[in-house]
Amino acid sequence: MLGAPLAPFRNASILAVAAHPDDIESWCAGTLAVAIDAGATVRLLLVTSGDKGSRDPQATPQAVAAMREAEATEAGRRLGLAEVAFLRYPDGEVEDTRELRSALVASIRRWRPEVVFTHDPVHPYPRYTSHRDHRIVGRAVLDAIYPLARDGLSFPELRATGLAPHAVGAVWLFASEQPNRWVDISAGFERKLAARLAHVSQTSDPAALRHSWRQRATGIGAQAGLPLAEAFAVVELD
Repeated sequence: MLGAPLAPFRNASILAVAAHPDDIESWCAGTLAVAIDAGATVRLLLVTSGDKGSRDPQATPQAVAAMREAEATEAGRRLGLAEVAFLRYPDGEVEDTRELRSALVASIRRWRPEVVFTHDPVHPYPRYTSHRDHRIVGRAVLDAIYPLARDGLSFPELRATGLAPHAVGAVWLFASEQPNRWVDISAGFERKLAARLAHVSQTSDPAALRHSWRQRATGIGAQAGLPLAEAFAVVELD
């Protein structure tokens, strides 16, 4: 299915769940910018703080995490996100545990999104070298959405704190090898770039990044007859 899906986003509550700071900028920030312009409220939940994301031999995980959280917060401000939250699991060591699923269910029940964006764990891109945190986070998010966040008998301890069950309407999976929806991000592309460039510690050459990201968005758009695009595998839920 091609074309910009503005209708599902108008005044919607959206939650993006990603493994690392700068993941959403890579794959869905242009679409989130378009959604925000359509009146959506968008929040971001980062499972890790990217504490391994440095080549500085003197860096510590604690210092890298603090730096990358600050960058993610600034990126969220540039994009127009309502909130950026952190679960602070160790980078590269995320496991699909009850504890993680509980934290994800709590976030879904607290924010009650109609649409969730997250990693595609079934057909991830790139096929053989997709980061393990991406695959694990995507799988855990899908399980948290269906059926755990929806079913009142799942995680009853959360219901006891006032977090009532919630059913998500659709999941938009990014970094997917089997997309079925393309979004024209022409109106959000510059904000996508601005958000990505807020991740200063991960940017060695801003000019080269701008050029390569425009090329990539152009290439994805060409698949759907759009000037600049992002692609998703969209799963509609009952």
